[in-house]
Amino acid sequence: MRLMSDDSPPIDLEAMQTGISSVDRMPRDRDRLLPALLAMQEALDWLPREAIRYVASHVRVPVSEVYATTTAYSELRLEPAVAGQWHICTGVACDLAGAASLLKAAPDAARIDCQFLCALAPVVTDEHEQLFGRVSADELRERANA
Repeated sequence: MRLMSDDSPPIDLEAMQTGISSVDRMPRDRDRLLPALLAMQEALDWLPREAIRYVASHVRVPVSEVYATTTAYSELRLEPAVAGQWHICTGVACDLAGAASLLKAAPDAARIDCQFLCALAPVVTDEHEQLFGRVSADELRERANA
């Protein structure tokens, strides 16, 4: 479970203003929640508490609903991406296709929920969210050391 913590990293105020400007161009409708979150994350590279509150205010929904939406989509991040960190899908298909061996090959990799790309299992993404499918432990080691 991902929680909004009080010890979040500092926010780039210029990037926050860019995100606010992007969100302000959107209609103030509930159905704009996901596009507003994506626009804010594009500007900031993650969704700090202040961004979530701003989006909630803009689309007129409770902060709890915005937070619930944020945690429901693995594409949305409540923490900044860590340079060089790999994310390994641990859904059922990926697990059966060898995600455990990938986690052993990259012990500092983050586990992520199912990416719904089961035909490409096991699936990993890098810090730039580039997706790699059917990855072996050896391939992951090579990419991580490149």
